[in-house]
Amino acid sequence: MPSNIDAAVIDGCTYSDTQARQLIYRPLDERLLNEAAECRDLGFGKTFTFSKKVFIPLTELCRDVCHYCTFSKPPSRLSAAYMSVDEVLALARRGAAMGCKEALFTLG
Repeated sequence: MPSNIDAAVIDGCTYSDTQARQLIYRPLDERLLNEAAECRDLGFGKTFTFSKKVFIPLTELCRDVCHYCTFSKPPSRLSAAYMSVDEVLALARRGAAMGCKEALFTLG
């Protein structure tokens, strides 16, 4: 592993394509984790933020089989393929009442 990978941390965490590819094959060790943490802190600081949002799945149908969306259901288990406008608005209003400032819409 070239030593210029470590220097990238000092230079603002800017890696060349070659350096980034080399990092993929570098063993996951304490030193690499510390470098990643330093890059994160240089770029974003140590403040943790989040955006409070309401999740609105416009449909629970999904063609993928990745199982990422744990809420997806086969058509035979759904009463309707899509949420109605009234259901979407009711869910958005419930989110707003709970302090949500954004809505995350998913489409299946």
